[in-house]
Amino acid sequence: MPPNRSRFAPRRALLAAIIAVVGSVLLAGSGSADPIDGGSRETNAVQPISTATTQHRVGVTHFMFSRGKDRPLPTTVWYPAAGTPDPHATRRVITDARAAAGRYPLIVWSHGFFSYPEQQQTITELLAANGFVVVAPLYPYTRKGTNHFNRNDVPNQSLDASFAITQMLQDGNPLAAHIDPARLAAAGHSGGGTTTNGLFTTHRDPRLKAAIVVSGRPLGAYTGTPVPMLFIHGDKDPVVAYSQGRQAYGAVPWPKAFLTMRDTEHGAALGEPDRGHTQVVLTMLDFLRWALDHDTAARDRLPEDATLAGVSTFESVGIFPATSASPAPARAAAQGR
Repeated sequence: MPPNRSRFAPRRALLAAIIAVVGSVLLAGSGSADPIDGGSRETNAVQPISTATTQHRVGVTHFMFSRGKDRPLPTTVWYPAAGTPDPHATRRVITDARAAAGRYPLIVWSHGFFSYPEQQQTITELLAANGFVVVAPLYPYTRKGTNHFNRNDVPNQSLDASFAITQMLQDGNPLAAHIDPARLAAAGHSGGGTTTNGLFTTHRDPRLKAAIVVSGRPLGAYTGTPVPMLFIHGDKDPVVAYSQGRQAYGAVPWPKAFLTMRDTEHGAALGEPDRGHTQVVLTMLDFLRWALDHDTAARDRLPEDATLAGVSTFESVGIFPATSASPAPARAAAQGR
């Protein structure tokens, strides 16, 4: 075995453990369990973002939010559920499962054009298994099946995303006591990536502490307090040109990173079977661990997470201390997915 491959093997093993946990709850029938709000406020201490050894079961629930009669926002939420994941479980992610005790970071996830939140459930459920509450609105004029598609509605979607966060934090929301309002982030793919850009430009939400933009377009000038941003883009994207992702990245005046997926199109390796999916998932998780939990060990893993010869490359500005060089990426000999 080449020596460089052995350096990368533990990271692949980590991802395999993550996928095994999520897969165990995805492969079997669905069902309902206890009410969401099962833990007392006294037990809801702030919880760090999980590692591969502290996975959660995953619950899913739905809310019917609305930002006016013309802006219904049915919203799907994945969240850490009580109990220990069972690799032999025969149930899917559990509808309305009892929430795990503790307060967790929230990510508002924005879908792309002609899409819907469940289309990226490989990512949303994996994030929940690692200790995030993932809030995913269904946008009225870019969702799959809409009779009134309007690509120019994207700036309004940024306002929708902020509204969904506000609704989740309301005292009457059954998950509010399980959300840490000091650790809020935004992420999205395609039109959802552009929506995410809007949360830091044209419709800045000052509550957000991190962003992940996947295959998104620029949307105005970045304003306000510096926020770490991660961009992920395929360099053969025929839908949103790679150059547009680079343009958005270049305009960010804050700590930032760019993960280029080589010979990859618009999906940017978000799907589990995709070549490069390992690099995407590990990079996202360690970026969020650093940005939201100030985990410098996770930050230092980013170049190794992100880099695989012929598959992906990584660059950053302002993330690593100026007094020291960023850790060298592992140049794995193994073929990544």
